[in-house]
Amino acid sequence: MEVNQIFNRNLKNQVGNAAIGILLENELIKEDELYSVGLNVGYMFTTEENELEALFSITCSEKVFFFAVQHDRLMLINIDQAMFDQTVSDMEKYHPCILDSEIPETPVQKDRREKNNRFLEQNNITASKTMPCLYEDEEVTMKNTEEIAKRAAACLLCVQIACDIANNDYEESVKFFKPILEKFGVADCINSKESRILDGSYSTQDAIDMDWAYEAYWALCWCLGLVDDISDGSKLCDCDAAISFLMNSRSMKDFIDNCSVRSKQEILDMQDLYYRYQWAINDNKVNPGSSKGELDPSVVIERRRALEWVLSDENDWYDIELGA
Repeated sequence: MEVNQIFNRNLKNQVGNAAIGILLENELIKEDELYSVGLNVGYMFTTEENELEALFSITCSEKVFFFAVQHDRLMLINIDQAMFDQTVSDMEKYHPCILDSEIPETPVQKDRREKNNRFLEQNNITASKTMPCLYEDEEVTMKNTEEIAKRAAACLLCVQIACDIANNDYEESVKFFKPILEKFGVADCINSKESRILDGSYSTQDAIDMDWAYEAYWALCWCLGLVDDISDGSKLCDCDAAISFLMNSRSMKDFIDNCSVRSKQEILDMQDLYYRYQWAINDNKVNPGSSKGELDPSVVIERRRALEWVLSDENDWYDIELGA
C-alpha cells in the first residue's frame, strides 16, 4: 500500500540534507549560502515495496535545484519549474495517496495554521494551505527568561562590534564592548559567529550576517515583552530602541527585571507565522505568480532564527536548520 509521506518532517529533513550535501560536494552552493536554503516538496510517498519516491526543489540564494528520489535513489535532475509542476500534477492523478492524507495536526495547530494563513492572505502574501505547523505545544520546552535575556545581551553587544567593522573601528570597538560583555555576565554566552567577531577571525560574510542579527535581537526583545509587535516582516527594527533596552540597564538583573517573557503559545504563534513567511519567500523564487508581499527576506530569516532558538534545545542558533 502506498503511503503519503509529505507530512513526515524527519524524512523531509533527511532527503533535504542529503540534497544539500550533493550541492555542496559539487560546489553548486557555498556554506555561507545555507542560511537562505528552502525546501519545496512536490510529492513524497513510499511504494508498496516500501521504497521512497519523491520530487522536490532546493532554493538557495537565487538558485533553484530540482531533485528526484526513485527506488530510494536520490538524483539531481535537469528540469524547470513548469516540468516540476506538470510532473506533480500527473503523479497526483496516478497515485491517489498523494491527495488522500489529511494534515496531521491538533485542534490548536489547526487554529494556528488557519489564523496565520488568513493573516498572510490579508497582506497579499501567498499561503500554503497544507503546510502543517512545525511543533506541537506539548513537545516544546522553551528557554527561560534568563537564558533569553543573556542571549539577547550577547547578540546586541557583538552586533555593535560587527557594525563598527565597516567603519574601520574594529579594534576600538572590541576594547569598548568586551568589558560590557563581562559586566552583563554574557562573555560565555556567545555563539560561533559572535566568537569569530570577537577574536578577529571573522569573514566578510560573518560581519554582514552579524549586522542583520539586529533583527534576531529584536525578536528576542519581543519574546521578553520589551517590543509590542513583530508581525510585520517588512519593517526593520528600531535600532535606537533596541540599544536602549540593554544599555539603559545597570546590570543583567536590572535588564531581566524589566522583562516579562511571553507565553509559549504566543511564541509558537509567531514562530509559525515566520515559518510561513519564509515559505512564501522561497515559493516566490520558483513561482513568479505567487506573492511574498513586502516581506524582507533578511528580516524574516533573522527573526525566525531567534524564535526557533527560544523553542529549541540548541545553544548556537546558527546550528538550527531553517528550511521551509
